[in-house]
Amino acid sequence: MSIQVVRPQNRQEFMSKLVGPAYDPKEGTVPKPFSEPTKLGQPEQNRAYQISVKNDTEKDFYIGLEDIDSAVNYYFNDVLKLSVVQNNTKLTIPIIYGTPENWKSVQADGYYRDQNGKLLAPLLMFKRTSVTQNRNLGNKLDGNLVHNVQTFATKYNKRNFYSNFNVLNSRSPETKYVVSITPDYVTVVYECIVWTYFVEQMDKIIEALNFASRSYWGDPNRFQFYSSIESFQDSINYEIGENRAVRNSFSLTLNGYLIPDTINKKVANASVYYGVSEIVFGLETTSGTEEFSVKAASTTVAPKSVLLTDSQNIVIQQSSDTAAVTYLGINKSVVGTYSSPTTIVFAATFALAPSPLPSTSVDNFTFFVNGQYIEPASITSFTEVGSTSVLVVNTAVLGFTFDQTDVVLAVGKFN
Repeated sequence: MSIQVVRPQNRQEFMSKLVGPAYDPKEGTVPKPFSEPTKLGQPEQNRAYQISVKNDTEKDFYIGLEDIDSAVNYYFNDVLKLSVVQNNTKLTIPIIYGTPENWKSVQADGYYRDQNGKLLAPLLMFKRTSVTQNRNLGNKLDGNLVHNVQTFATKYNKRNFYSNFNVLNSRSPETKYVVSITPDYVTVVYECIVWTYFVEQMDKIIEALNFASRSYWGDPNRFQFYSSIESFQDSINYEIGENRAVRNSFSLTLNGYLIPDTINKKVANASVYYGVSEIVFGLETTSGTEEFSVKAASTTVAPKSVLLTDSQNIVIQQSSDTAAVTYLGINKSVVGTYSSPTTIVFAATFALAPSPLPSTSVDNFTFFVNGQYIEPASITSFTEVGSTSVLVVNTAVLGFTFDQTDVVLAVGKFN
């Protein structure tokens, strides 16, 4: 479609665009008014979007490195349940995290000993060695002004409780959405060391770990992360005397994600918002002898609204029931042909309205150009001309003119 009027922007219009971004994910293309920044370096806040979370049962969404460590520890203890057989007794392998003190002692001596200096085996120790960002999966664009968010709808809450009245009256509930920013995807690497007394015991452990590789580790009720183990490094260590231990080390790689619990994350985006609620009215007719007042159709109809001429209650005689019901059910779509920048011709005529229904007029049709709704206020006339119907618009109100490439669709009561 071609633009009718083009003029340069004045100073006020140009400066108003510098107040905020030209696109608002909540309001479409309408720039949202920002309040003054509370602190330099922090994102601006709009208090109109802030909703109180007082007495709210939903906690703020948070995933940290501790959750990933807990997932590894849970999988070792509660899923793998590594064990060995020694002296006809099944021993569960203890799992410990390599604190800096313990890890340094292991690296220096090659063993892990208790307070009395005794070598502890069997034993598995793991320690997080690196956290690397994965840029291939996603990016939140700007950490101080997050636009990539994910929403989770709650079924029922204190503002949306179940009611038979809402069901009987087709009332859509007010949905509550919990908002969470797009996480930072990371690759976390763990260094793990296993000690046993015999090679046969170590073989059983390696077989169990190798089978669990390339699966999702973690608590199913919390978080799970995809893991992989590529290789195992065997070694047998001897000491002077009778101390002997079989040692094996391997690297565990987890594909994780992080959502921090920081102030800039909370300020960057809303944590909760509510959807709109609506009441849907269906089409009703009657064949009784009751008297109803007929309301005139409104001159302006909002997009996606029901026309009054299609939904008013009118007395219908028994002899014309079939014709009236058939007429009310007509809703045909016809594509128009370009005639001029202000005129479109449709190869169809109006359907004849049976008595006592009002005659078919422009109010019984809805028009679209390239999928965009045409406001009734911009329509000058829509009349029958021979075997066609002609639409004429006021381009000053419409804001543009028709083009030969435009697809103009009329939906309504055509023959």
